[in-house]
Amino acid sequence: MQNNTALTTSPEWLALEQHAQESQNQKIIDLFADESRFEDFHSALDGLVYDYSKNNITGETIDLLCALAKSCGVEEMRQRMISGEAINNSENRAVLHMALRNSIGDHVEVEHEIVNDFVENSIRQIEGLSNQIRDNKAITDIVNIGIGGSDLGPRMVCKALQPFLNGPRIHFISNIDGQALSERLTGLDPKHTLIIVTSKTFTTLETVTNANTAKNWLLNELDENEISQHLYAITMHTERAMNFGVPASHILLMREWIGGRFSLWSSVGLSIAAAFGFNAFKALLDGAHTVDEHFLHTPLQENIPVLMGLIGIWHRNFKNYPAQAILPYSHALRDFPRYLQQLDMESNGKSVTRDGEKVNAATGPIIFGEAGTNAQHAFMQLLHQSEEVVPADFIISIAPEHSLKGHHTHLVSNALAQSRALMIGQEDTENPARNFSGNRPSSTFMLDHVDPYHLGMLIALYEHKIFVQGCIWGVNSFDQWGVELGKTIARTLSNTLQGHDEHSEEYDGSTKALLDIFKEQYLKT
Repeated sequence: MQNNTALTTSPEWLALEQHAQESQNQKIIDLFADESRFEDFHSALDGLVYDYSKNNITGETIDLLCALAKSCGVEEMRQRMISGEAINNSENRAVLHMALRNSIGDHVEVEHEIVNDFVENSIRQIEGLSNQIRDNKAITDIVNIGIGGSDLGPRMVCKALQPFLNGPRIHFISNIDGQALSERLTGLDPKHTLIIVTSKTFTTLETVTNANTAKNWLLNELDENEISQHLYAITMHTERAMNFGVPASHILLMREWIGGRFSLWSSVGLSIAAAFGFNAFKALLDGAHTVDEHFLHTPLQENIPVLMGLIGIWHRNFKNYPAQAILPYSHALRDFPRYLQQLDMESNGKSVTRDGEKVNAATGPIIFGEAGTNAQHAFMQLLHQSEEVVPADFIISIAPEHSLKGHHTHLVSNALAQSRALMIGQEDTENPARNFSGNRPSSTFMLDHVDPYHLGMLIALYEHKIFVQGCIWGVNSFDQWGVELGKTIARTLSNTLQGHDEHSEEYDGSTKALLDIFKEQYLKT
């Protein structure tokens, strides 16, 4: 496997640098002089089309990128992941979220009996508890309390599948800001509300604080004997959940080999199954499994998530593009850019390799985005005319989950128009403000529907893309130590504000002054 120190001096890397230099004046639109351009630069998989023809690449580019992937051990690392090896080496953990997507029927290649038994039991528990919740007609609303991967994944899925809602209404709380929780609970009836607390450790400050407040809100209307029927938990620490008041029969287990941002497929998906039914949740898993099989068994040159990852490497490292725009032309997928921000930036926003060396190539791009034509009236000015080039992913659904066909025609027309405009630009020598340089790359995903199955496919594609890029950069895509420093400092500051800390004199001048202002104007009121 290629180590990171040698990455940028490897023959494969140097060949790509030379290729980038030789093709720097190449125009994407000129590549379409080849009438087979689209045919050669798109892939289709079970109701999903991936069009990468509007990127500034040729067949030679793909061949060179695939050679880089091989030299960096992408295939070997993929095998190590599915065999259950602890590829999350900084935490000594396996990475087996794919196992969750194949728990019924044939398994991928994980041969660990304990893992398989857990997955089978977890799926049965999700089915049983979700049916239990759905059968309780007194429950009209579910509030899922969690943060990070315990929130963003299920929140995004539940928003995307809203047209398929056939169970209790689902609400999400993550931010420790009291206004968020206060607004969410307003209008709900404790007698008809169920709380799901999702926390691997059951000690996360935001989640525990919100959970305690929500529990007290329940106690305003319910007595201690009743409240247990309104509390569920998803955690690795059942004792802590039981001490909080959750009955043992209402607790679903998490496992250390399921990373938070890859956990919506696990017991964390209880809220999805409760709101939309277990069959919808199973369809989500099935869609992801279809992509898993494609990722595991398709040659690199034809492998959709591998191609996504390699084109991203081309943009980040050989074209020096700093960011990636995610543009779902689908109201259902309005939270997908937010979800991908965590999935990508927390996975590959690293400056240290798996071996503890400093990386010597740019890693994860800045991810941002917005749904539909809203993006056009927000930040796409920059995409069209800034000196910085920002590659874009357009996501389109062929069939909407509504009957307003005129709206959908306009929506899709705008998506296709924007991707074409970014590519062709517009020359205006008389009025420079109306001049568009064009030659700006984009890819387009076209789904038959935004339904559970195809949503599962889309999510899994991006998961594997990020894995491929992490392998090439040599980083551990499955830890997130950068999140921890701020948490540690926050605990110390919180103790200071509560008068329990002896270190206040060690703070910098800015932090100390702002603490003093806050204590004077808020804590003394």
